[in-house]
Amino acid sequence: MYDSHTHLNSEVMYPERQHYMDFFVQAWGKWLVNSGASEFYNEKGIEIAKESLQKYPNLRVKATLWRHPLECVENIITQENYLQKVQDLKQQYLANKEHIVAIGEIWIDVHFPNGQETLGLQKELFALQCDLAQELNLPIVVHSRDEFNQTIDILQHYKNQIIYFHCWGYGPEEYRRLNDMFPNLFVGFCGNVTYKNAQALRDTLAIVDRNQLVLETDAPYLAPQVVRWETNHPAYVVYIYDFVSQQLQISRNILDKQIEKNIFTLYKK
Repeated sequence: MYDSHTHLNSEVMYPERQHYMDFFVQAWGKWLVNSGASEFYNEKGIEIAKESLQKYPNLRVKATLWRHPLECVENIITQENYLQKVQDLKQQYLANKEHIVAIGEIWIDVHFPNGQETLGLQKELFALQCDLAQELNLPIVVHSRDEFNQTIDILQHYKNQIIYFHCWGYGPEEYRRLNDMFPNLFVGFCGNVTYKNAQALRDTLAIVDRNQLVLETDAPYLAPQVVRWETNHPAYVVYIYDFVSQQLQISRNILDKQIEKNIFTLYKK
């Protein structure tokens, strides 16, 4: 199994990362990708990838890099330093590129306090990280929550990049629009596709090109319905595989092979 997007590098999960990785290995996990966000997330994602080479030789562990829009709100990233912050990401990639498979998850969020006031800076940070992904020939991992049109306004300048919309949160109409726009599109489904009120997600799952489909936990968030009140972790991706297999009416074996093919195409590794 493959967990294409998780957060063992988060403050919540990092102290128990080996415990969660042991579970993943026991569940026949083959590959997981820890997504960056801040200096802490980025550094710990690389650290986990490095230490896993010795501790889990049969498990591929990779990382992504990015800077969170909340850092604009918190004045960690400013108009004066954002160019340098992205250059720092580039240097971090160059020093650790064997462990890093993408830039992201990048996004815009106006729901934070002062989100609207920092929207301009958030967009500049978003675009600059897309520029970096283009320069380094890396996929762009996108988190899109409510700001669909503003996100597309930026991404339309990067149509030839691999674009991975992780944690799909929209319906078929948005998927069709993206599919028409981006020839190298991937769509990730999390545990929330199993929730009772998530019919729009399941309607999208039904029409997504299977060559674009990847599955993820986004742990520690969005645990699948059968374990919804527990802390989510990579081994729980098995419940998402089982659910998607049933929804698409295909065998687990066929689904496993399809996801494996898609992961290798997405992350080019």
